[in-house]
Amino acid sequence: MKNQWRLVIILLLALLIVIFAVLNVTPVTVNFGFGTAKWPLIIVIIVSLLLGALITVLASTMNALSLRRQVKALKAEQKQQETAVEQAVAEQTAKLNSQLAAKEDQLNALRHSNATTAAGSQKN
Repeated sequence: MKNQWRLVIILLLALLIVIFAVLNVTPVTVNFGFGTAKWPLIIVIIVSLLLGALITVLASTMNALSLRRQVKALKAEQKQQETAVEQAVAEQTAKLNSQLAAKEDQLNALRHSNATTAAGSQKN
């Protein structure tokens, strides 16, 4: 159903273009700066339209390519920063784990010394 509506719209637009072309067949003088030519008005209109569309497509393509390059560079930078963050987290985790192990050793030593002190007090 969607495709049928598209076909109807395209046919209506084509009909409008044909009517527009038939109504604008009067020859006009086009001055190129180095010479002149007499062409039907519809040809001048269509060529102008196509040149404008071509310039627009080229400008938007250049803009899209520039944006793609920027996205690629930003993704590479993001990946590099994520790697740096992961490395810093790993280093801090290792440092904190070693500090934790040292504190646990100190705690065990204190418990052991308290246990031996308490055992020695009970013997006396």
